[in-house]
Amino acid sequence: MKKISMFWALIGSLTVVSILILWLQFDKLSPTTDMLTKDEAEKLIHERYQGTVTQIKIDSQQYQIEMKKQNKLYLIKMDAVSGKVLSFTLTSPTTETPPEKPVKELSEDEIRTIIQNEVKGSITSIERINNNQEPIYKAVVNEADKQTTITVDAISGKILSTQSDVIKEAPKTLTEQEAGKIALEQIPGTIDDILLETKNEQTYYLVEIETQDDREAIVQIHAITGKVLSITLDDHDDGD
Repeated sequence: MKKISMFWALIGSLTVVSILILWLQFDKLSPTTDMLTKDEAEKLIHERYQGTVTQIKIDSQQYQIEMKKQNKLYLIKMDAVSGKVLSFTLTSPTTETPPEKPVKELSEDEIRTIIQNEVKGSITSIERINNNQEPIYKAVVNEADKQTTITVDAISGKILSTQSDVIKEAPKTLTEQEAGKIALEQIPGTIDDILLETKNEQTYYLVEIETQDDREAIVQIHAITGKVLSITLDDHDDGD
């Protein structure tokens, strides 16, 4: 009887141990309430690596996460409970962006040809400048009666703008001979002296004339327009 009791006691102990082992295995394989959710795992990856999660799945309490960053793919294994990264592997080769081809600008001679096909005249100045970091050429072209400022894209050769202004003739200054002639037309006689003076930003000639009846006259003539501004005649008698 004693042997039978010990047998059943042993059987009972083995049964309890088996149940405990099965429970532990089941508990290990089953998700627990302390596991990170997929959203939490994805947020952790984004905060740590600033990449984009393209795929996420769980296997044996580990998250298998595929992340894309700067045209590269990575496989990350993360503990689903602690959030600890177990491995971090590059799964795709580096994809480099091909270098941009250097932009070729037109030469100044080519720009000059474009300008002279657009505006007939003589190019008096041309310069290359940057407009909002874009290279352009700015030129000034003189024609018979106008001056044109033109801008051209230095790469495409496109005309960006044209602005024309009428050229005003520079004022002509009378010579002393011309001033004397005008004065004699007003007061016949002999010219004694011609003076050029400026007063109140106005320049004029003073032409001193000895008249045929021995009097003195002064004719004031505008030095640019030739307009007679005043005539002063000395009326003194010979006996004075």
